[in-house]
Amino acid sequence: MVKHWGWSANTCAPWSVSWGSAAIPTLAETARATYPATSPKVPVILDLRAAEAYANNRSETDTRRALDNAFDRFSDNRPEHGDPDWSYWINEAQAHAQAGYCYVKLEDWARARDHLRTALRLQADEYTREGALRNALLATTYVQQEQPELDRAIALGDQAVQTLTGQVTSARCIKHVRNLVDTLRPYRRTPAVRRFCQDARDLITT
Repeated sequence: MVKHWGWSANTCAPWSVSWGSAAIPTLAETARATYPATSPKVPVILDLRAAEAYANNRSETDTRRALDNAFDRFSDNRPEHGDPDWSYWINEAQAHAQAGYCYVKLEDWARARDHLRTALRLQADEYTREGALRNALLATTYVQQEQPELDRAIALGDQAVQTLTGQVTSARCIKHVRNLVDTLRPYRRTPAVRRFCQDARDLITT
C-alpha cells in the first residue's frame, strides 16, 4: 500500500512518517517503479514528498528534479479505474504550495515566491487554513529577498493573522507567523512592522 505522503487538503503540516528524511527519496523511487501504471497522482505525491526530504537535506539539485518530475506528472493520462480515493487532496495548488515550501527551506526566495503566489491564485475559497500558511510563507520571502518589500510582507502577514484569529486555528500555521515576526525583527523601528508585530503578539503567544 502506498502511504499518503505530503500535505493534505485539511492540514498545513506535512503528514509525519516513521522513516527518516534521508530514506524517503529512496522509498519514493521504489514505489514509483513498483506502481508504474497507477494514477499519476500517486507519483506526484511521492515526488513532492521526496522533494521535501531533499530540501530538508539542503540538496538543491535533487529537490528541483523531484519537483520537476511532480509537475510533469500532472499531464499524464488518468487510468480507466480513476484516481485512488485517498489522493483527492492533491491538485496543482497543493503541488505549488509544497514546491514553495521546499524552496523556502532552500532559501531560494524567488522560486518560493513564484510557487506560493501560484498556489494562492489556484486555491479554492474553502482552503482558508492553507491560505494562511501560504500567506505567511510568501510574506517571509518578501522580507528575506535582497531588497525587502516590507509593505507586501505586512499585507500578507495581516491576512494570515486575520484568518488564524477569526476563522481557523492551526499550530503549524501559527509557527510560520511566529517565524515571520522573527524575520521582521531587524525592521521593528518601522511603524508598520511594529504595528504588525503587536497585532500578531496575542496569536503567537497562545
